[in-house]
Formats: sequence, C-alpha cells, structure tokens
Amino acid sequence: QPKKQLPDADDLTSDSVRNISVNTLFLLSTTVDRMNNVLWPYLLEFVTPIQFTNALAPLCKSLMYLAMKKQEEGENASLIRYDLNANLPSPYALTTRLLVVSSQPYAGDCRGTAALRLLHVLHCSVHPALDQLWSKRVPLLVEHVEG
Repeated sequence: QPKKQLPDADDLTSDSVRNISVNTLFLLSTTVDRMNNVLWPYLLEFVTPIQFTNALAPLCKSLMYLAMKKQEEGENASLIRYDLNANLPSPYALTTRLLVVSSQPYAGDCRGTAALRLLHVLHCSVHPALDQLWSKRVPLLVEHVEG
C-alpha cells in the first residue's frame, strides 16, 4: 500500500499560507451560517493592534460582511456590544485606527479602502451622530478611491 505524500515544507511559502488563511476566513464569514456568532465581535479585537496591520484588508472585508449580515437581521443599532465583551476596542480606538489606515487607501492589498468600507458600516455603532454625515461622505470617498 503506497504511503500518501505529504507536501514538502518548501512548497508552502508564507504567501500561500496567507492566501489559504485569507480565503478560509472569508469563506467562513460568508458561507457558514453560525460563524456570525463565533466571529462577531471577536474579529474586532484584531483591528487596533499594530502587529495585525498586514491582516487588515481581509479582516475588514470579513467584518464588513458580518456587520452587514447582522444589520439585515435587525441588529443595526447594537452592532458592537461593549456590555457583553470588555475586550473590544473602544469606539474611539476603532475610529482612529480605521481612519489612519484609510489615509493610505492603496497600501497593503488596499487595506485603506477596506477600512473605509468597514468604518462606513460601523458608523452608527461608533457614534449615532455620524449617521447623517458619514452616510453621504464615506461612500463618495470610497467611490473616488476605487475609481
């Protein structure tokens, strides 16, 4: 009976491992029904630490999808529940981090654009007064950056 060949460690580059991880995270976020409860809001904890900057583009994309899914389920006003999870970054930390990252929209796999899109989805959770201003301005900014 022939033995199965394991892939050589040399075949797995850091880029291929990263791509597999990114694709797996996005697939889990978008296709597995119950993953919303597992990933949200846990993934928000990875937005503000500097060491996760290179992971922000896929992280923001997954978080944006999860947030939109929660909004469709009617949880618009309470996307970020600080009373249930003390480890979440504050609204000020989230806003600051996402704005700073969005100042370089094309860097790191367009993480700035992904940060802007996430900030747009989370604006009511960050501060309710942002709704009127950001619902007009942020989509225009994203359109300009992507155009």
